Amino acid sequence: MGSLLKIELKKAFSNKMFLISMAIGIIIAMISAGQNIANYCRGLEMNAMTEQLLEGEPFNPMYPINTVYSNWIGSDHQFPMTALFYMLLPLLAGLAYGWSYCTERKSGYVAQMVSRSTKKSQYFLAKYIATFLAGGAAVAIPLVLNVLAVACFIPAYFPKQFYWIYYTMDSHFLRELFFRAPVVFVCCIILLDFVFAGLFAAACVALAFFVKNKFAVILLPFLGVLAVQYLQDNVLGTITDFIAISPMDFLRGYAMNAVLGLPILIWLILLLVFTLGVTWIKGAKDDVL
Repeated sequence: MGSLLKIELKKAFSNKMFLISMAIGIIIAMISAGQNIANYCRGLEMNAMTEQLLEGEPFNPMYPINTVYSNWIGSDHQFPMTALFYMLLPLLAGLAYGWSYCTERKSGYVAQMVSRSTKKSQYFLAKYIATFLAGGAAVAIPLVLNVLAVACFIPAYFPKQFYWIYYTMDSHFLRELFFRAPVVFVCCIILLDFVFAGLFAAACVALAFFVKNKFAVILLPFLGVLAVQYLQDNVLGTITDFIAISPMDFLRGYAMNAVLGLPILIWLILLLVFTLGVTWIKGAKDDVL
């Protein structure tokens, strides 16, 4: 098992598609960082002009609004790059290594690896873990780089609940962390995105047992998330009382709709059962030789 996992991890993190996927995510994240930093600098210029006009009169520069915790890509709500990143998240995750089982089965590589394994399940578990980690890393690394880039230019003032920009955070299930320990909040959002990206990538492997086209395998989780987003925005919004049921909403650190823990937990359970169950059970039963 250990040797199989090492082989899969090496393949997962050294293949060109993983690097391309991560590069796309980094480019989007860096553009978002640049837009937020530029917006912050414009705010500083406006504050300086206001101070000059007031000539020493009391002035509130609203520092808690201009903080890294409201300007990193996870909490940004102004620029389109944020929406683009979270819309493409399932696609970036699947592109990293989710296609591998479909390709390797056609080439006969899977049959060779399974024949050398003590148990068939060992190969599929190694494939699952490597795919999960590669998909998660392809999304989490751009997020971490975005936070670091923004933090180099924008101070880490604590957000204050009474400023209008944070009113929607009252409907986020991690609101206490956001206002009391914002660094932990950011880490939790990145971890949540990592886990879901890993599960979306693993879903590609599970789908490869039923779909033989690798492009379809990569696209299906992405199209599924888009469909859920459409249903949430156009059909289920009033029924669910505007609760975020789409990963494109609840994976962000900003609550456009009410972000509750229960829908996230349901998604986690369903994705875990589907991906791990199909990969393990179907893999053990399918004839790949």
